[in-house]
Amino acid sequence: MTNVNTQEPSHTGRCHCGKVRFEIKGQIDNPVMCHCELCRKLHGHVSSYCRFDTHALQLTDDTGLRWYRMSDKTDRGFCKLCGTGIFWRPVRSSGMAVMPGTLDDTGTLMVTGQIFCADKGNYYPLDPAIKQFSQSDR
Repeated sequence: MTNVNTQEPSHTGRCHCGKVRFEIKGQIDNPVMCHCELCRKLHGHVSSYCRFDTHALQLTDDTGLRWYRMSDKTDRGFCKLCGTGIFWRPVRSSGMAVMPGTLDDTGTLMVTGQIFCADKGNYYPLDPAIKQFSQSDR
């Protein structure tokens, strides 16, 4: 009899100061880099996001977690103490995204695309090895 591991993947992560800790129980998508002006303003440069099902998120410490309503369409989750950007979620959706830099182990994650390439900053080049989209790929 073959012993098959049927356990779902689990991804843990945290902010810089540790006042936001989380576990995502389930699959996360490979990261997509975003070059839009909003992401560059919020994060000081390009940002990247890994999508997952909202129901897979378990907050193990949300002491520092705050949500910022960006628009009537999206929210950003960050730590109010250290400023780490952690989550992005569309309003009224079952999906959200985590910033892969906050994960404890990125394992085999690999950037699979770049979005809003037409809006990128003029101070850096795009990576031609990564698929490019002028708008969002979703």
